[in-house]
Formats: sequence, structure tokens, C-alpha cells
Amino acid sequence: MSTEAITADATDLVGVVGSLYAAFGRGDVPFILDQLADDVDWESGIRPIGLPWLQPGSGKAHVAGFFRSLGENLEFTLFEPLTIARSGNDVVAVIREAATARRTGIAVQEDLYAHCWRFGPDGKVQSFRHIGDWHHQEVAYQA
Repeated sequence: MSTEAITADATDLVGVVGSLYAAFGRGDVPFILDQLADDVDWESGIRPIGLPWLQPGSGKAHVAGFFRSLGENLEFTLFEPLTIARSGNDVVAVIREAATARRTGIAVQEDLYAHCWRFGPDGKVQSFRHIGDWHHQEVAYQA
């Protein structure tokens, strides 16, 4: 890999992602939004499913809506980043989480899924995507 492709090299991107997860844990959405590019690409390419928080879009207003929908629909009992790794401007985190669907009261645990972050040359998040099997969440939300 060419080091010329690594444009955010001076930034500790693993630390940035860790700080984003810490902000999520304390409900600090404004901090998270401040770390994003204005035109951030969110959930691009995700398959259409019946979960209102997992919708593709772009921009900080879309991401604010993601967090609003997440809070309205799920109550988290566990959110644990297990591994955070970087290659160039990409950071991947392996996550374990547990939550209860507020509408149905059904609890769901996702033992392993991934968050894929891509950073721009300014150290801001350019894109984000969840990678996982959402069947359990779909069943819990739609029951």
C-alpha cells in the first residue's frame, strides 16, 4: 500500500473512533456530529429492511435522525467495542451489543457485527456503515 493514500496519518483514527463510542455511551450526539464531514455518507448500500434507524442517507441531519430513531426504538443494555483496527483511512470495529425493542419489549443480543468508518484528509468521518445480520432486530422490532 502506498503511504500517499494515507491522508489522515497524523490523526489517531482508532482513538477518534473510541471517542465516538464513548460519546455514544453518554448520549453526546453533538460531539459525534462534530466529528463528521458535512456530507457524510451513512449506511450507503445497506439492503432495505424494516428498521427505521438503518436507512441510507447523507449529511449530519440524516445522522442526527439515525440517533433519534435509535433512541426512540431501542434501549441498549450493552454496547461493547471488542476490537478497533485501522488500515489507512479506514477503521473497522467489531461490536457486541444487547438492546430491547421499546415497542415490543423483545430483547436482542448481537454477539458480533462490524462498524466500518472511512475518514477524509481532514480527519472527519466521510462514511459509516454497519455490517451484520439484522434478522434478530427485525423480528424484535416487527413482532
